[in-house]
Amino acid sequence: MTDAARFQLGGLAFFLLIVIPVFFFLKRRRESDWRLVFSILGIWVIWNLIHAPVHEGSHFLGGLLVGQHAKDYRLIQHFWEGDFVNGYISWESGTRAQYRVSTLAPYAIDALMVLFGFLLLRWPNRLSPFLGALVLMVTFLRPIFDVATNYAPDTILGGAGDVRFLLWVYPRWAVHLYAWLLMLVAAGGAIFEIWKATPGTRVTPPASA
Repeated sequence: MTDAARFQLGGLAFFLLIVIPVFFFLKRRRESDWRLVFSILGIWVIWNLIHAPVHEGSHFLGGLLVGQHAKDYRLIQHFWEGDFVNGYISWESGTRAQYRVSTLAPYAIDALMVLFGFLLLRWPNRLSPFLGALVLMVTFLRPIFDVATNYAPDTILGGAGDVRFLLWVYPRWAVHLYAWLLMLVAAGGAIFEIWKATPGTRVTPPASA
């Protein structure tokens, strides 16, 4: 895929998988229109600061754990230069077993974030609407985006990214099952988080004695 196609796909996925769920979450928290707009803009800014570092950093740490050495890397896309697409890790060398770990690492981190999100669901949401939306994005929505925007291009559009390699080195059925289960479980967590987001979850001062 060209960088332009990746940018367009990423922009569409961001709107569908991040903006719309965050919008409904903030609406259920009864945020005013102007706060809602600025909250979504804030989520977008934070997204650009954390998404690529989490994904590429996971590749990096996964590779280091199995003894690979990075030749070059970009942990965050250079959006200040107009590049909202390219983050990467380039390894000096590696065995098939090493690449199996370093390539899978971001999706293992995604699963851990979803698990963390479900642990948080056990507790009342006492965060502000914006912080609640941020937690929703980090724990459930970002993993869905990460898997979907790597899975769809490689399985439907003939891409040559992470998922294509994983389909080659792992049983194909296991890769497909893992991707779909992770997206569906994360979606379930996001739906429940949005459903339980009510104005009554705001922090209120304790009553005086």
